[in-house]
Amino acid sequence: MDISNEPRILAATVLSRVEKHQAYANIAFDAIATSSRIPSTVKNLGKELVFGVLRNRSRLEEIVSQFLKLPLRKSHPTVRYHLLIATYQLLYLDNIPDGFVVDRAVEIVKLSLGSSPASFVNAVLHQVLKNRPFSVDSSLSETQRIEQELSFPPWIARVIMDSAPEGEAYDLARALNQRSRSILRTNTLKNDREALLVKLAEQFPDATFQPTEFSPNGIEALGMGDPIRQPLHREGYYLIQDASSQLIAPFVAVTPGARVLDACAGTGGKTLHMAALMENQGSILSVDLKQSKMDALEQRAARVGTTIVKTRAMDLLTTTPEGTFSHILLDAPCSGLGVLRRHPEAKWRIAPEEIGDLVTLQRSLLERMVPLLESGGTLVYVVCTFNHEETFHQINGFLERHPDFILDSAPKWSPIDWGPLTNDQGCLTIWPQRHNGDGFFAARLIRR
Repeated sequence: MDISNEPRILAATVLSRVEKHQAYANIAFDAIATSSRIPSTVKNLGKELVFGVLRNRSRLEEIVSQFLKLPLRKSHPTVRYHLLIATYQLLYLDNIPDGFVVDRAVEIVKLSLGSSPASFVNAVLHQVLKNRPFSVDSSLSETQRIEQELSFPPWIARVIMDSAPEGEAYDLARALNQRSRSILRTNTLKNDREALLVKLAEQFPDATFQPTEFSPNGIEALGMGDPIRQPLHREGYYLIQDASSQLIAPFVAVTPGARVLDACAGTGGKTLHMAALMENQGSILSVDLKQSKMDALEQRAARVGTTIVKTRAMDLLTTTPEGTFSHILLDAPCSGLGVLRRHPEAKWRIAPEEIGDLVTLQRSLLERMVPLLESGGTLVYVVCTFNHEETFHQINGFLERHPDFILDSAPKWSPIDWGPLTNDQGCLTIWPQRHNGDGFFAARLIRR
């Protein structure tokens, strides 16, 4: 029994890397699962266990701690990980027999640490079985329910309560705990969505593919395996991009011939989408701090068939690109609260005192964009969060400082129905509980 055939060992290995090395869970999982040549059945359950434990960590820890004499954090890491993994299975998964869950946890710990720790794990898990279900006090406030039942740090629970539309706070928190969907974006430089759906159905007859509701180029994939390792991806017919993220480039409303700056491009998902919308005509300068991300973007650009993307690794706070641009996309660093379903480890990493620094950084980057935008140009500010300090307050402050800018509504010429996706001011407000995707905020700022 090892990592190649036991999903619980795989999950514990990933959780260890996430904890010890501050790794992203999805990156750590892919690196370990790929290097070990693990079969899909093991990977699928292993991933469910990793993300399930991270999403529900504080609740699982609280339940397990009821049956311990010493704090859980003082337990051996292997014991701690397997107590949480097993408890998650016992409380949240109904397709694995309880006895098997307990026996497998005990066996793994025994092989790793010996009989005494294994007996301890056995005793604790039998207490979990004996005392479940673990209900939450019905007299708790909604904020406390979000903290305790849905496993959110208190400060994030408060942000959810303050930011969510009226009556939707609990639904937002619950949506952030759901599994992220596997979404493809059609590369329209090589095919349209209908043609891609035909190709996918031919290559994956047992899988299910459904057009996304809001993105005209999105496809939800169910049962096709890892989409990034498929020939159609390697040949550039589609990219992996959440349905919410697919709405950003159309919101920028680039056109063929535009001169575009993607100011915080990362590995360039939105850059490549804009290049497709521009029909590979014009120019895009994509900028990020890390050269490794720019190298990855250049490889992706070649794969999808665009030739209009140039990259530069630079710090936009200290270095200024040459020239001016008709469109600027500023996908600014943020708290990332809107993408917690994709990165649940961030729940336990972000500190509330970091928000002020992020708001300052966002403001500084916005100011640096002003001289780079030509008259009549469009600056789109984007963050993957719903925290008002980073969204509405940030934009209101910018407009107060810059009366030569106006807040524009969503693009009127578009195949997308922006009505359900925007607020009264025309800002893009994508909510996980409403739109079943990552949470985003975007504002179109037009220079007079």
